[in-house]
Formats: sequence, structure tokens, C-alpha cells
Amino acid sequence: MTTTLTHPAAPPAGSSRSRFRTDIEGLRAIAVLGVVLFHAGVPTVTGGFVGVDVFFVISGFLITGLLVREQERTGRIRLGAFYARRARRLLPPAALVIAVSAVATWFVLPLLGVFRSAFDLLAALFYVSNWRFIAQGNDYLAASSDHSVALHFWSLAVEEQFYLVWPALLIGAFWVAARTRWSPRTATVVAVSAVTAGSYAASLWLTYTNSGLAYMATYTRAWQFGAGALLALGGTWLASRTFAADAIGFVGLLAVLASMVVFGSHTPYPGWAAAVPTLGTVALIASGPRSVSGQVLSIPPLRIIGRWSYAWYLWHWPVLVVAEAHLGKLDRPAKLALAVVALALAVATHLLVEAPLMRSRDLQARAPAAAAVGLTATVVAAAIVLATGTRAVDELSTGAQAPTAASFSQVFGTATTADSGAVTPTPIDARADIPERADCLLDRTSSQPDCTFGVTGGTPVVLFGDSHAHQWQPTLQVLAEQRGWELTVIAQSGCPVPDIAPRAGESARFSQSYCTTWRDEQIDRIVAMRPSLIVLSSLNMYIPQHDELLGAWAGSLDRLRESGARIAYVRDTPYPGTDVPECISSALDDWSACAFEASGRVDPVIAGTTSGRLTGVAVVDLNGYLCDGTDCAAVRNGTLLYRDESHLSATAARLLAPALSDALDRQGIR
Repeated sequence: MTTTLTHPAAPPAGSSRSRFRTDIEGLRAIAVLGVVLFHAGVPTVTGGFVGVDVFFVISGFLITGLLVREQERTGRIRLGAFYARRARRLLPPAALVIAVSAVATWFVLPLLGVFRSAFDLLAALFYVSNWRFIAQGNDYLAASSDHSVALHFWSLAVEEQFYLVWPALLIGAFWVAARTRWSPRTATVVAVSAVTAGSYAASLWLTYTNSGLAYMATYTRAWQFGAGALLALGGTWLASRTFAADAIGFVGLLAVLASMVVFGSHTPYPGWAAAVPTLGTVALIASGPRSVSGQVLSIPPLRIIGRWSYAWYLWHWPVLVVAEAHLGKLDRPAKLALAVVALALAVATHLLVEAPLMRSRDLQARAPAAAAVGLTATVVAAAIVLATGTRAVDELSTGAQAPTAASFSQVFGTATTADSGAVTPTPIDARADIPERADCLLDRTSSQPDCTFGVTGGTPVVLFGDSHAHQWQPTLQVLAEQRGWELTVIAQSGCPVPDIAPRAGESARFSQSYCTTWRDEQIDRIVAMRPSLIVLSSLNMYIPQHDELLGAWAGSLDRLRESGARIAYVRDTPYPGTDVPECISSALDDWSACAFEASGRVDPVIAGTTSGRLTGVAVVDLNGYLCDGTDCAAVRNGTLLYRDESHLSATAARLLAPALSDALDRQGIR
């Protein structure tokens, strides 16, 4: 999120002083306070993330007004001057924060964390971080210090992409107006309205089908810029102090503040809910600086914070992430104290970087020089980020060269004889150590590829479940070749095997309605396949209610028994909860530093079979190979057991094939 597109202490280039909006400067303060308090964990500001929406509307209003007025005054838009101003205003502070963040990660993060952060920071530096985080599947509303040091740059990337596209849209509208009977404003209103409507429709649809994409995608946020733009095109604000202006401003301020305290992680967002802070911001701007709300927003304390808001936003998240990486999980008072530290850094950045660059008469008069300042800052920051990332790779490559491939007996058949050294896969390769045909694990799609392995026409076997079932695919592929199976993999990320009922108003770890539909369809498909064996596995942390989970398992198992197949349940693996490869990247001299304690959570299927509530299920428990009692290893005899914070590495899963084979034999399953 960037705060403004023009310097907050001065009117836009080419405009009169009267155009400067003191109320908008104060509105920026409301927006940044919401975001900062939300990230600090203040319980009454669960919807503080809507501050980003406020900034998007402000940007659309200011930029559109600036460009349209220039076109009407001079007959053209000076793109060089426009981008030069953006470069000297926005790039140097962002580059400074990115460079400092890169250096800080070197001292507080494991080597693999430094390497990954370098990619995130480079994406932030070149304003594509929203697409990087979309690809990674990050959830901004669930953000914590475990997330990237550059996570907050997603909104800045959206704004920078807006800057690239919006002038072209307006120039295109002016071109159409020159060749038709439309006035330039009419043509612009039509173009902006079309973009706004299309973007809003995409936002509504994707909120319920792909929430991460809906939240961070440029095209699902464009309608908020468009709302501000339409206000700028349609008459701007109410110029005089009237009852109507006061009423509109009051409703707008109430909408923004209410969104910050009522919304939360349970709110489907952006969706319909985003219209509340968006239209509230439109109403606040429309009410004008003379309204009661405008005068409230124009008070000196808010204006001062608004002036610092861009730098404060840039600093607040890296300060929090770096501090928690070094000190561990912090309580709310500590986070608020860090917010104050970030504010101090923001003030220094504003006084020493932002203000001097914006006041420089030479840079104001010479667009190439202004652009050069921004580009130079970017290049320097990129060099620092690349230096930390490549240094991390060098150290990882030197200390973590993978040993030769091991066998089951070498890894699991003997006592652990080593406690340090290189591991397989290496920490830097672990994330990619996934089962063959990654597309066999679906991700909120019903488009099922052909995921059959083993012997064509052999004994039909099905592996069914979520990503914790999919992690066993390499194990079963080995058995399929040995036993003449035709293995079919049916797996959907985040969709449990047990028939868990959707629950309204409760945040769960899975897409409830989608998973219900997919699970029902796939169970019908499995029953129709009439396999000889069904192998099930599933994360058992979707809901905490043991009795409900046991009943949900019974419901799915009853339906699967209709296939006539034997059913084998592979117990869910221990849950590290932290990124194991990242931990090991800085613990190659002591693997035990990344060991963890197994959860005491009762496995519902094991409990059900023991009590007799679940019947006809062969339980396979391989966790004894991963843990000694409740003490679970991250590495065993040089094999890295996990590829992330939850799933087995494909290497480890493949090596466990003899153990699974023996377990099935003991159950009389061939």
C-alpha cells in the first residue's frame, strides 16, 4: 500500500494551492493507523486491513483528477513528468526499507529464510510482489511474523501497476473523444465505468472461488481506484458547508471506522464487504474539507501522521517481522512498542529522504534527473538484496551438498548414528521434493487429470484424501510397481476425508462448501470404480471437536464401504508446525535443534477402531519411524524428513515403502 501519489505536504504539480486537500491528508492517517493497529494485534481493530482500500480510493481520486486537469489545461498528459514525480517520491523510501530489510534478514533468519526473503524483496523492489504472493498462496488476513518481510508490499505493487495502466486508459479515452462527439470527460467516465464494473464483478466472483487471488490481484482491486476516479470526474466534492455535506461525511467516516472494528478474518474479502470502506471513503472525499468530517480529518495531529503515513507503512511490517524472528512471538504491548519504533524510522525517512527530494527545485524542473534518483535507489537496493541472497546460496551449497541416495535400512532400519552434516534433499531443494505429477493434488478445482501409476490393468487401488494423503503417493508408487497395482490418486488440497459439516461463521482450515461437493463426487466415483483397496489419509486438525470428527469419519467410511474394497487408513504424520528445511538450513551442525514434540492430539480413526465405533478399517501407523515416543526428528541419518512445516519430503516417503508394505502384509492386504 502506498499512501498518496502526490507529496502530502504540497499540492500536485501544475495545480493551485487551493486544490490541496487537508482532509485527505488526515484520511491517510486513519488508513495507516488501521493497518498498523491490525498488524499489532489490537483486538478492537480486527478489520484494520481496510486501510489499504482507503488508500486505493484516494489514489484513484487524486491521480485521475491530476491527469484530467492537465489534459483539459494543456491538451496533453506529460507522461515523463508524471512518472518522474512518482519515481522521486516513491522509489527512494521503498528502496531504503528493502535494503535495510535485506541486511536485517541476514542476521535474524536461517540461511534458507534469507534466500527466500531475497526473492520476496526483489519482487517488492520491481512491484510484482502481489503476483509472487498470489503464486505462493499467502493469506494476507492471516498474516503474522512467520510471513515474508516484504508481504505488505503487495498493495504498493498494485498501486504501481495502476500507475502504469491508468494514464494509458485516460489517453485512450481522450483519443476516442477527439474522434467522436463525446466530450473528453464523458469518454473518460464511460471507460472508467466499464473497468470499474468489470473489476468489481471479478472481485465478487473470485472472493468465493479464489480468495487469495481476489485479495491481491490488480484487476480485482482496480474498481476501488475506479470509484475514486469517478468521483474526480463527476464533480469532485461539495464545495460549501451544507447539511448534506455533513451528513455524507458522517456516514462515510462511520462506514470506514465500522469496517475496521467489525470486519475480520471471518469476513469474505474483498467481496461485497469491500464496498463499505470503499464507498465510505468516496463519501468522505465527496463531503469536502469544509464539512464537519473534513474539519475533523484536518486537525494537525492527523495531518502530521498522514504526512508520515507512506514511510510508516513501509517500516512497520519489517520491524515487526524481524523482531519476532529474533525474539520469538511477541505480545500486544511489545508489538505496539515496535509500531512506535517504526514510526520513529518513518519520521527520519520522511525528513531525510522524502521531503528533501520532493522540495528539490532541480528535481522538480528536470524530469530525467528525478527519474534517475528513483532508478539509482532501486539499483542500489537490488544489489544489496542480491548480495544477501547469493551469499546465503553460497553458504548453503558449501555446507549442504546432498549425500548419495540412501536405502530404507540405512535411514530407518538402524539407530540414528549421525546428528549433523549434509542432508538429502538439501534445504534449498526441499520445497521442490514433492510427489511426481504435482497436478495430481488438486487445488480448488474439479478438473481431475489422469493420475494413474503402476501397472496398467493391474489390481485397482485408490489413494484418497488431502495433501497429507498425497504425500504418500511416492510410497504407494513403489508398492504399485512391486505388487502389480494400478494406482489412482484422488487428492484435493485442504479437503478432508471425513464428512465434516459446513459451519456458518466459523473460520476453518478448509473450503467447507467446496470440499463437501468435491468429496461427495469423488466418493461416488470411487464406489463406481470398485477398487480392490482404498488407502486413506488426512490431516486431522481441521476442527478441534473429537466426537464430531469421529462421526464425520464414520459417515465417509460408510459410503466408501459400498465399493466392496478393503480400506486402509495411514495415520496422519506428526505436525512440525515450523518450516523444517528453513530451520535445518542454519542447523546443519546440530539437527536436533529442529526436532519437535509430537502433538498429544488423539487420532480419531485409531480411537474409533479401538473403541469399536469404526469397523472394517485397517490402521497403518508409521510414525514410529519418524519419532521416538513423542520426540520427533527433522532429519534421520542424513535424510530430511519434511519438505515444509507439515508434509513429508518425497525422498522420505519413498524410503518408507518397505515399512508400509510390511504394515499392509500384517493386515493381510496384498
